Amino acid sequence: MNPEGFLRLIHAGKTGSFSIISSLPMLKELHEVLLRSRIMKIRRSTETEVDVYLAGVAAVVQLVPISGELRLCRDPNDDIILETAIQGKAAYVVSRDEDMTRDLDLIAALRERDIETITVQHLIDRLRLDTSRAGRHV
Repeated sequence: MNPEGFLRLIHAGKTGSFSIISSLPMLKELHEVLLRSRIMKIRRSTETEVDVYLAGVAAVVQLVPISGELRLCRDPNDDIILETAIQGKAAYVVSRDEDMTRDLDLIAALRERDIETITVQHLIDRLRLDTSRAGRHV
């Protein structure tokens, strides 16, 4: 897990370059992942630092209510992300999860909703060049 690209996107969201959407279940999952001992060891973080980091993320995102009932992906945890994107009218789902980036049926279903699945680095590169989606959510 390399948070540098993610942190760059959070910073861009803070500056108003675009809106970042999330949901309570997504923030909860992020918190649980960051508290895993393996992740804490890699990041050399404490529980307090994780809590502060998550509070910083929560301060930047726009929370979208979701029902948790959407079923589009093989992985139910990914459905939370997809439902958040759909309900928040996102332009992009940012992920490096191959369940979302390589599933052609899922990609087509999201495209019907004008949502593109993209990696963090590809989004950073695209934001440098693309202003056609200005004002949209990610």
